[in-house]
Amino acid sequence: MKGVYIFSVTAVAVLMFIYQWSKIKSTKKKEKMVFSFLMIIGWSLAVTYIVFPNMDSPAKMVDHVLTSLRNIFLGIFS
Repeated sequence: MKGVYIFSVTAVAVLMFIYQWSKIKSTKKKEKMVFSFLMIIGWSLAVTYIVFPNMDSPAKMVDHVLTSLRNIFLGIFS
């Protein structure tokens, strides 16, 4: 069943990519690179959440990293 979900997400991502790629002017190379990068990140996150449904959300991951950094800096400067 996960294969069907992964295929569906991939199909939607490809359709979005094809539709939006034609809207970006050919002279805007940086926009195309950023768009491609963000599409790949979004697709990989979606597939990761399908494969590992109990994974923490990105907000919790960022919170954990920032809390760890805060504790490190407080330990250094106190």
